[in-house]
Amino acid sequence: MPHRRAHDQWVPLRDDVSPESWRGAVAGVPPGLCLPEVDERAVRGLKFADALPPRLAESALAARTADVAGAGTVLSELVRFVRLAGP
Repeated sequence: MPHRRAHDQWVPLRDDVSPESWRGAVAGVPPGLCLPEVDERAVRGLKFADALPPRLAESALAARTADVAGAGTVLSELVRFVRLAGP
């Protein structure tokens, strides 16, 4: 379903997310965003994975993949909800 794919102009949300629940969730975001979750397979795939404690390797990957500035920008922009009819 094309409307379910991320695009540079929209982000698909779960069907149960309403404008009200979105505003409530964004209003509760602390100033410092959290880092993304990292797949265990990615941690195991690091060249130096054996040399680091798992939590440190996970933190290193999370910091590399995070786009904190981009996430902050997106959360501060105006939001428009559009519901598309599915098949």
